[in-house]
Amino acid sequence: MKFNKAIIWLLVLAFFTSSLLIGGNEAVHAAEIDSIPNTERYIKDYDNSFLSVSGFASLGVNDRSEYIDTSYYRQVKTEREFLQAILDAGNGSVKVIEVAKDLNLGWNALNLSKEETKKYRFIRKHQDPSNGFTNPKLASSGVSQLDVNDVDGLTIFSKKGKTIRSLQIKLNRSSNDIVIRNLNFDGMWQWDDTGRHKEVGWTFIKVNGANNVWIDHCKFSIAADGLIDTENGGSNITISWSEFGLPADENPSEDSDIYQSIQYMEEKYVANELDSESVYYKMRNDGATKEQIMAYTAYHSKVHLTGSGDKDYMDYVSGSGTDYKDGNQRIQLTLAYNSYTNIGQRVPMIRQGTGHAYNLYLDNSTHQDVLDNVSAIAEHGRYQFARALNARNGASIAADTSVFVDINEPTIGAEIQGLDTKNMDDQWAELFHAAYNRNLIVNSKVTNQYGTYTGSSWDNDGENLFTTGFIWHDKSTIGNWAWSSHIVGSENMHKSNPPSEPFTFEYKYDEELPYTYNVLPLNSVVEKVSNYAGANKVNMSPIGWLKTNYGSGPKTSK
Repeated sequence: MKFNKAIIWLLVLAFFTSSLLIGGNEAVHAAEIDSIPNTERYIKDYDNSFLSVSGFASLGVNDRSEYIDTSYYRQVKTEREFLQAILDAGNGSVKVIEVAKDLNLGWNALNLSKEETKKYRFIRKHQDPSNGFTNPKLASSGVSQLDVNDVDGLTIFSKKGKTIRSLQIKLNRSSNDIVIRNLNFDGMWQWDDTGRHKEVGWTFIKVNGANNVWIDHCKFSIAADGLIDTENGGSNITISWSEFGLPADENPSEDSDIYQSIQYMEEKYVANELDSESVYYKMRNDGATKEQIMAYTAYHSKVHLTGSGDKDYMDYVSGSGTDYKDGNQRIQLTLAYNSYTNIGQRVPMIRQGTGHAYNLYLDNSTHQDVLDNVSAIAEHGRYQFARALNARNGASIAADTSVFVDINEPTIGAEIQGLDTKNMDDQWAELFHAAYNRNLIVNSKVTNQYGTYTGSSWDNDGENLFTTGFIWHDKSTIGNWAWSSHIVGSENMHKSNPPSEPFTFEYKYDEELPYTYNVLPLNSVVEKVSNYAGANKVNMSPIGWLKTNYGSGPKTSK
């Protein structure tokens, strides 16, 4: 009898321990799994091997160090030299562009002649904000959009982390094997006085169907729309060791977009030129200072849109039989070793495709401090989301060994799409009704207003801080993982005439991730990512920046 009581007490203790979630300020739950199914990864300390291309891009981007000291290597110091290099890359005579000076590629700043406009047909004026400019600096320089077409193999880099301003780069489907490294992107933001973050579609980089893209060791401040978006079926994309967003700062540089735009709004406020619908007026009138509003605006809402629309559910075959390969199911995105400061959502959001993230550091704390301490901003400000993974329309996104600080919803959405149709048209809500979405976080840590949790989003039957924004459909699915899904019969469908019956999906439960990868130990993620993610954080020669492999280094624990 005593033996039976002991067993009972052990079982009770085991149940209590495994069920513990957040009590008080911190609880750590032993993870049921500490790695993503169907993957091979190694935990190791930082060394030069972490500079190598990793993730999906490792399947298709190439080393271009052979082009040093050849005619295929082009160093540019002016905006027109950059445009000429892009033009020559289209005919294959340039394979490397080194940006040696800061470039302002805004449309007004370029001031191209009629002849130059014809010559450089790939660059054009980007749209103006629907409610006019609130940033005098951007009003002066304008914003441009540059299309990269018919380029097969190109590296654009800077040895010293130079800045490209006021330019959206669009990597179109006719381009392949594109590498962008060690560049700073800025000059794409202004205050939106409606507060809706929808006034103009300025995005730093759009991967518009291009394949095999590696964006590495770059810095992206804040933009009016996305930071790096993927559309029209872009595949084999890796974004690594890059820095996104800005810390909240009441005293930004007077040359910054935040200072320029908020100072403009302040002058309007002081002159009594803002009406009562103005968000800036409401904040200032209720007690927020100009400096506090500048701190609040150091926030970016929509980071990585991946899959631009529900309608892109298949490869599109034209009437002539051309297969344009723009289905969202083709999307393959890796986010590795990136830092995200004061971001709102879409890290990433993927429709129907595949996402893999590891060693991410997301920190929303300085923005949250503003919301917690300035009531006028908390009341009138719409930039309050703090979300990350969002798998939709049958997508799979898995995150490994990452840190979330003041991210209140590390996963968002629903396991079955029919439970999350708020932003879908009725037609697509019905067609994708039965699609299963897979969000998974393993071996990671989250700290937010609810407490601190370390482990997996599958722990405790899916009830923990990783899933505060996620709706489960059937928890018996916990433990099952499919890296990708396919709409049955989509190869015989026509996008211009979608079916009327809901899609039937097949899920590839036995599919292996097609590459191995390395992760830093969880306790070193914040330090190493903070030190090395971003532009001008690593000192290398030009030949170093053109390499894609720096040795594998010693393997340690799996």
